[in-house]
Order: sequence, then C-alpha cells, then structure tokens
Amino acid sequence: MEDDVSIAEPLIDGLARYGITADHVTTGAAALAAAPPDVVLFDLGKRDTGRVEACRKLRGDGDVPMILLTGRGGVHDRSLGRELGVEDLVGQPYRVPELVARMRAATRRARGVPAQEPIRRYGPLAIDTRTRQIRLHGVPIPLAPKEYDLLVLLAAEPGAVVARRHILDTVWEPDFLGPGKTLDFHVASLRSKLGDAKWIENRRGVGFRLVVPA
Repeated sequence: MEDDVSIAEPLIDGLARYGITADHVTTGAAALAAAPPDVVLFDLGKRDTGRVEACRKLRGDGDVPMILLTGRGGVHDRSLGRELGVEDLVGQPYRVPELVARMRAATRRARGVPAQEPIRRYGPLAIDTRTRQIRLHGVPIPLAPKEYDLLVLLAAEPGAVVARRHILDTVWEPDFLGPGKTLDFHVASLRSKLGDAKWIENRRGVGFRLVVPA
C-alpha cells in the first residue's frame, strides 16, 4: 500500500528483477479487495486512515507477513508496527536487494522455515549479510558499497553467469546510463581486494560469474 506512484512503480520494477510480482494499491479498502498476498508492504499513508484497519484485518484473517516501510522510523511507527504484528520495519530510503532479502526472511518465518545463516561461506570467503562485511581466510576485507552489492549478487548463485545488464540494473539502477566502464572498474577493484582475479570470471560480451578457486 503506497499512495505515491513515483515510489511504487520503481519498486514494482525492482522486485520484478528478482522474480517477484507485486500489485500496487493505494488504500486499505483496495488491499482487502485484492487477491490474498504472500507478503504485504505498506507505509502508514497520509490520506488513508483505513490502511491500519486493513492491516489488522489481513493479519486477523491469516498469517500473511507484513513489512512496514517508514521514512520516519520513530517511536510511533515502531509502536504501531508491534501492535499490528508486522514481521519487519524497513526505513526509507532502502535498497531493493536488501528489501527482497527482508521479504524472503519474513516469508520464511511466517511459514516456520528456519532462517538462513547470516554468514554465507564460499571456500575461504565469508559474507556476513547482517553487517555487510566480508572476510577472506578470516581477514576482514573492506569493500565499497557497490563492490559489496556486486559480490553478493554474484554469490547468490556461484558459478552462474550474471548478465552485465542485470548487474547494472540491480547494483546501480534500471537503465543505468553512467560511464561505460563503471562495471569493469568495480570488477577490477573487487578482484584486486580478493587477491586473485580467478574469483570473478569474465564471459566476454555476456557477463560475470563467481568462481571459488580450488
């Protein structure tokens, strides 16, 4: 539930890149009239006083996980979130990859599926998704925000080639029109910090993939 189309439409496009189909409604009444969702994203809204009641009704009718998006993050939002039984509260602005991760975690909790370990391991490489830190052979490796996002995207499916366009759309923004060598520069920097170019393989003209060295 979001009454600002300029926020809702880019979010819908961003979720679609992760295989998530989202329906946009602007009022609580519209949310109740829509097909039952797998997860509800909403903000408090300034013009729809029925939005909170709709969330109560959705929660009362089942175990649908709800995530409150807030630009304020104050005591009132957190208090109301606890009252509604939301699974998570996400401050705005947010990055779509992190929001998707929070959505998937909320869905797993609602279904009683054990949460994934926050530390993902790829041979000697460890990625801590809670702190956005990585370690190689136990040694912390400082990464710039885009370098971290790039590594996490490639590590989501080790060995699989990720298209250049998909990387730019996900790590940067849809239809990114920045310098043409932006991605190559970040890949080179990430390889240097990992200490071995073999970690990231270039499939010329297609994309990149993460390869855990033998």
